[in-house]
Amino acid sequence: MRPSAPSLGPRIESVLADLEARSGKEQQELEALRAAGGTALRERAGSFMLDVGPEVGLFLNTLVRVSGARTVVEVGGSVGYSTLWLAEAVRATGGRLYSIEVDKDKQDEQRANLIAAGLDAHVELTTCEAPELAESLPGPIDLVLLDHWKELYIRDFEACWPLLRPGGLIVADNVLVPQKNAEVIGRYRRHISGLSDAQSQMLAVGDGLEVTTKREDFPVD
Repeated sequence: MRPSAPSLGPRIESVLADLEARSGKEQQELEALRAAGGTALRERAGSFMLDVGPEVGLFLNTLVRVSGARTVVEVGGSVGYSTLWLAEAVRATGGRLYSIEVDKDKQDEQRANLIAAGLDAHVELTTCEAPELAESLPGPIDLVLLDHWKELYIRDFEACWPLLRPGGLIVADNVLVPQKNAEVIGRYRRHISGLSDAQSQMLAVGDGLEVTTKREDFPVD
């Protein structure tokens, strides 16, 4: 169920509602594949949204707005559910969203959903991976969402971290669910804990979020 929030406008709400209905239908099959273990889910990933859900979507939208983020990077856009929440927020801040989705079929759906919602002008879609995108960005990054293969979280965190402005945020999804990711997520969290300029907190929002901010330098009185 969608958490209580101000309306995002009829076009955006309509596309989100359609995607939420689709996601609901996919959950039972996803749970069966996760229970099966092995490579079953990875082999079928292209046919599922694997979206963040409305609670995380609203959280991300709010985070962009309250932080005033203008350069936002999404790693793992899928068919565009989280993209819509982020794009609506960067429209409000006067910013731009750079969204990575390496599956071309999913990106085609993502583009169609952005157009249907009237948000396509605020988003640059790409199939390149995070290290390549980071090198091409015009300025510092304000916020990053990691929501793709967990084995790549450290690599893509490291690609974005040097470009993240002081006070900027990196949000990693699925740090609590599914449990099969516990080992790789543990490595990700230990990696962050070893950084002197990082402050991080796990939040029980959706399937679990790790929210990491780059410490700002304050003068010592």
